[in-house]
Amino acid sequence: MKIGLVTDSTTDRPLDEYKEHDIVMVPLVVRFGDELQRDWIDIDPEEFYRRMRASAVLPQTSQPAVQDFVDAYRNLVKKKCDHIISIHLTSKLSGTVRSAEAAANMVKDEIPVTVIDSEVISLLLWAVILRIDAARRAGEGFDKIIELVNECKRRAKLFFMVDTMKYLEKGGRVGKAQAFLGQMLAIKPILTLTDGGTPTPQAKASGTKAALREMLALVKREIDARPVDQEITLLTAHADSLDMLAYLEGLIKEADLRHNNKITGWIGSVVGSYVGPGTIAIGIL
Repeated sequence: MKIGLVTDSTTDRPLDEYKEHDIVMVPLVVRFGDELQRDWIDIDPEEFYRRMRASAVLPQTSQPAVQDFVDAYRNLVKKKCDHIISIHLTSKLSGTVRSAEAAANMVKDEIPVTVIDSEVISLLLWAVILRIDAARRAGEGFDKIIELVNECKRRAKLFFMVDTMKYLEKGGRVGKAQAFLGQMLAIKPILTLTDGGTPTPQAKASGTKAALREMLALVKREIDARPVDQEITLLTAHADSLDMLAYLEGLIKEADLRHNNKITGWIGSVVGSYVGPGTIAIGIL
């Protein structure tokens, strides 16, 4: 069975990596006023955060059009795929899964498409996709791959520190009271994803470096609780905060965190519009 793999731009990876792994990426859209730009295609993270910091208006994001997914699926039909797995960022933050499901229904007589809500975002989504890609290249069947995805969803853990709660509050993703409290007390909130991908406060610390140390401790506890022979992917990401990413990487080296492979990079425009510049994330799969 030849399985096609489709995802979206919130994996936050450079375009050449999709080609390397034979993965189709359908971009979300970022809007500054009337200007529409495709995430990671028309605008890269550096440009996005430069504009975000200079803008008085919060940029808006849009899920891909249904037709974008229809076109992607039909291109895989032409490539003689037998089944498509279309896996996307958590539906708690975007309607992308709904667009993919609508498109899957439109092509159901041409090819079966299984749409999956990953319940995660950014590089953690990419880590899940790499596991799927490795399994299909190894010749695993469709049912085995779905079992793998479900296991990944159970294991995936992400912690992120936002520099300010105002972007989550403006986007309606945390309450005004939580955002106000964080700003008034000058604390750095640490959040995680719960309930299928909902940003949820996990801890807090006084100052950025203290928050990064707390995030590292949270991840270390997660790793230490896992079997020693379990494969662990470690990921780190930043939203235009290379200095604090470097500090976190130093902590990771000192702690000698157990992991088999590692992914690091930028938090892209769409996810960045939710959390704002200065955000740092660490996660494991």
